[in-house]
Amino acid sequence: MNAPTARTGPPVLRGLRAVLTALSVVLLAAYFVAVLLQVFYRYVLNDSIFWAEEFVRSTMIWGVMIASGLVAAQRAHIRVELLEDWLPPAGRRVVVFAANALSLGFCLLLAWAGWQFVERSWFQRSPMLDIPKWWVYVAIPVGAAIEALLMLITWRENDVKRDEPTDPTL
Repeated sequence: MNAPTARTGPPVLRGLRAVLTALSVVLLAAYFVAVLLQVFYRYVLNDSIFWAEEFVRSTMIWGVMIASGLVAAQRAHIRVELLEDWLPPAGRRVVVFAANALSLGFCLLLAWAGWQFVERSWFQRSPMLDIPKWWVYVAIPVGAAIEALLMLITWRENDVKRDEPTDPTL
């Protein structure tokens, strides 16, 4: 069984993945265009866009945190599969369950710590965009919560039920 794609799973999951994918693409395109504009202004027009760096940093934070949930739902985060590949199917299931549980615990811890960070930055404003800093930092608990939710929804899909290694090159 290969890793689940956006076309598998219940309709709600497919819809959530489609929305998160579209949002990730829009954010990536936005900061890509901002970087290109900044380079053009700086090296061709010998000027700069004062808000570009802060905008790129903010959209990149949101993009990474949203996309991390999509990656977790497909169990595609970087991991060492050596032990998983050496074990028989029953042992493999135990290792996958432990890895999923630890990842879920980390996501919940990150959401909690991220919310505390948001609370500490509640009254701060960004210097260039003049938006509340919490609006940027809330990406951390939101992204961690999305990742935890998608991990829970796809937990059974990602259960290792095959005898071949997860890496087809082995």
